[in-house]
Amino acid sequence: MSKTLVAYFSYSGNAKKAAALVADTIGADTYEIVPAVPYDADYQKCVDEARKEKADNARPAIAGADAEVSAYDRIALVFPNWCSTCPMIILSFVEKYDLSGKTIDVIVTNGGGGVGNSQADIAASAKGATVNTAVNGNDLTADKVKEIFGL
Repeated sequence: MSKTLVAYFSYSGNAKKAAALVADTIGADTYEIVPAVPYDADYQKCVDEARKEKADNARPAIAGADAEVSAYDRIALVFPNWCSTCPMIILSFVEKYDLSGKTIDVIVTNGGGGVGNSQADIAASAKGATVNTAVNGNDLTADKVKEIFGL
């Protein structure tokens, strides 16, 4: 079985819960993607920041130590749907590392917007990686996680 890293970004806590479920179910390590400049705690201000980042095609800086992605064959990216795609900090993460030959699973929590364009946007940035079909992370169960990871 391949070694998996669950890398996640969570604003409200929903993606963090989904990431923990994935990690616990498959026995994976986790890495929290933390912005160097935190998003505003006020929801509407955060939405405005997210829209601006998307419009600018920004790559926000990530705080903390680098992830040891070279030690993993598979990376599960867990994050909320922002502006019909992934938060731009997810692309910061994806573009920071050589993901050639790795498999990426995309798990998206959302407020009703589904997975949006996140899979395509990640695939465009993850050169040489295989990006699996994005999965709606709302109401994720251990059985669904096992299905995603072929267990």
